[in-house]
Amino acid sequence: SFGDGMKTALTASLPEGSLSTSVQFAYSLAVILTFPLQAFPALEVTFDFHGNQVGHEEKVTIHKRNFASASIVLLLGLIAVVSIDYLGNVVSILGSFIGIPIALIFPPIMHNKLVSNTSKCTHIMNIGVAFLGFLATIAASYTTIVSWDQGAEG
Repeated sequence: SFGDGMKTALTASLPEGSLSTSVQFAYSLAVILTFPLQAFPALEVTFDFHGNQVGHEEKVTIHKRNFASASIVLLLGLIAVVSIDYLGNVVSILGSFIGIPIALIFPPIMHNKLVSNTSKCTHIMNIGVAFLGFLATIAASYTTIVSWDQGAEG
């Protein structure tokens, strides 16, 4: 169905019954079991930035990494619990701050850096697309923040 009865999370909009409960359980299990794989690259970048690289480390360093990883995961879980009624807004803000730059800002900037023998017109168009992406990021973020209370589902 479509309309006001639809929720942001597709699994929450399934009809009541054992099949929908099974689908929700399977989806939850998949998210829980794949979260370490999803978090690993971000945690590695964070630890590499702070100088804690994977390898033959002493036990104290390994325990510090594990504690830091667990703390980050717990913080993300807390954010998820607090913002559960605002899932649409969280997705929107992530799209604003991550999706738009990945699609519209970074590619033209990287093209200008990597391909040095482009025409002046191409260089200017790349800057224009990146600038439009920057404006879109600001507009989408502003719209989401201003209408934050309207996005509550609870």
